[in-house]
Amino acid sequence: MKTRLILIISLTALFSVISCGPETRTVKEETAVTEIRNNNSEIKSDEKRELTDDEKMEINKLSSFTQTRRQQKRTRDMIEHINQIFEIDPGMTHARDILLFWRGNGYEELGIIDSAIVDYERFSKMRPDHSQVLVLLDYIYITGDRIPEAIDVVNRMIENDREDKSLLRKLGRYYFQHAENIRENDPNDPDIEEYAMLSIDVLEEYAEFEPEDEEINNLLTYLTSRFLDREAFKQRLESNLSINPDDAKTIERLAAIYFDEGDNERAAELLERYLEKNPDDLRTIRRLIRIFRNDVSKGIHYNQRAIRLDPSNETYNINLARYYIERKQFEQARTECVRAISKNPRNMTIYRTWANIYTESVSACNVDIEYQDKLVFTIAYGLLEKAGETRRLHGMRESGQVPSRADYFINRSVRLPSRDCYRWINPEWEEVGYIEEYLKTL
Repeated sequence: MKTRLILIISLTALFSVISCGPETRTVKEETAVTEIRNNNSEIKSDEKRELTDDEKMEINKLSSFTQTRRQQKRTRDMIEHINQIFEIDPGMTHARDILLFWRGNGYEELGIIDSAIVDYERFSKMRPDHSQVLVLLDYIYITGDRIPEAIDVVNRMIENDREDKSLLRKLGRYYFQHAENIRENDPNDPDIEEYAMLSIDVLEEYAEFEPEDEEINNLLTYLTSRFLDREAFKQRLESNLSINPDDAKTIERLAAIYFDEGDNERAAELLERYLEKNPDDLRTIRRLIRIFRNDVSKGIHYNQRAIRLDPSNETYNINLARYYIERKQFEQARTECVRAISKNPRNMTIYRTWANIYTESVSACNVDIEYQDKLVFTIAYGLLEKAGETRRLHGMRESGQVPSRADYFINRSVRLPSRDCYRWINPEWEEVGYIEEYLKTL
């Protein structure tokens, strides 16, 4: 009898354990948030240990459940399985790091933002090259008005992708917003000027690549007038320059002020003097390119210097092409476009500049538009088509710049432009083939 009683008690205990297994246990609605918060324990490196084979098998099983629940959008169940994995393996010797990212997604979906941030930040330290987690952190911080944290995240984005100049725009705006927030709390806080200057520095660097961004140009002007006493600041910089004539930051800031005031001569004088002692300072050369953008000779000179220092950047070749067009040196302009497209075939500005070479060459002939001039326009038409300039293509057809069907039948024997002013055009060039492609459509 005693043996039977023991057997019944044992079976009851066994059934209780089975019924509480990881697959059948769920988070109750009324305590879900509390349990999720409690399970969001810190994973420390000193907790790493060798797992048993049974523990590894359990982690693999729970990981499979996690992936299934994630696909089923059963967020709470997914989080619970991940919590169970980390209870077994807090040092993540066997568990995959992506589980942190998934749990962060789950917390964010449930509105438990602080816990989401903890997992995202921890995952980001383990996977600093994972761009998506930085995008999510940036969104959480900026929407929560946590500007300093957002600034840190964007700086990490820039470290991962230095080619994305839009990140400079974002960072400059965040510095500006932080300066504005500080000013509202305490107008005399010295950090206001520090963050305003950081914003100006970053946005000026961005403006060197996107000089036509009107919003940023206006913001730069606003920053200087709102946060800085320009005249006092300028005098302080001039005083510092007399003591430290080679101080790069002083020269940059002082030149930027003179440039904003329209005193390009003084700005250029400062930068060129600095460049004499630092001939490989690309940042200074880029500033001089901006200052001399309406000076063809100086523009060509500084863009050529920039190419030697930054040969993979197609922007300088595009600039050179524009200067050569202005000088009516069309073949040299085309050469720069070819070089630019070999560096970055996705840059549609190159095709637009390339097309402009041919349209400007028609104007340079200085005669009434005839059929062979329309053939030259057709080359530009093909280049603009590659750039996706649908509106301009329609305008060229409507204005009669490219041949109509009637033009084609009247001048069927004319296949290439033959005027002396078009002798620079080589019939073997690839873009000249756009003439035949277009004529076949008529």
